[in-house]
Amino acid sequence: MPDNRRSPWRAMVLVSIISSYIVGGVLGGVFLGLWLDSKFATQPLFLISFLLLGLSTGLYGTYHAIQPFLGDDAQK
Repeated sequence: MPDNRRSPWRAMVLVSIISSYIVGGVLGGVFLGLWLDSKFATQPLFLISFLLLGLSTGLYGTYHAIQPFLGDDAQK
């Protein structure tokens, strides 16, 4: 029986999940920040805030996506 944990397809799916979390979080934060800045006329305030919030959300999601691959030490 082949070991499915070493499959190259599984690795490609993991890379796809990681990139979508990070890129999606950053793009969502930028677009939401630009939209709020145009509504309230506070040019860089919401853009920077939501960019950082989107980046941190993407990194949080990435950490939880790769946590099963880190081994028993990281889950404690």
